[in-house]
Amino acid sequence: MTEDAIGVIRRDGRTDPFFDGAAEDRLMTRRCEACGRWYAPDATGCAGCGAGDLAWAEASGEAVLVSWAVARSRTGPPAPLALVELAEGPWMYARLASVAGPREGLPLRVRFVHPDEGESHPVFEERRG
Repeated sequence: MTEDAIGVIRRDGRTDPFFDGAAEDRLMTRRCEACGRWYAPDATGCAGCGAGDLAWAEASGEAVLVSWAVARSRTGPPAPLALVELAEGPWMYARLASVAGPREGLPLRVRFVHPDEGESHPVFEERRG
């Protein structure tokens, strides 16, 4: 399965730190500076303490597979999509790469794709060793 099977990824302005980090092989997500809770990159406020402004922070890139699906296209190859739980706690949606047998709890590690067109972005692959 190819990593570009679901199209070109574009940033929307509010996601600039996420994509800037991906261009530098860094997984950026959100973190509440007031209470220390971690959140997915699209979070806008802290559900724990109520803080309305979350900072961008670099996550470790370690994760486990929570769930997955395969998006099928009439014109392109299937694209494996996943919900992963980052080691820091938040869940995020991502693409899977190099995963032969997905299963709940599968240890994953982020790597980054740098396409000729569109934004650099993370994909998760099976963690070995």
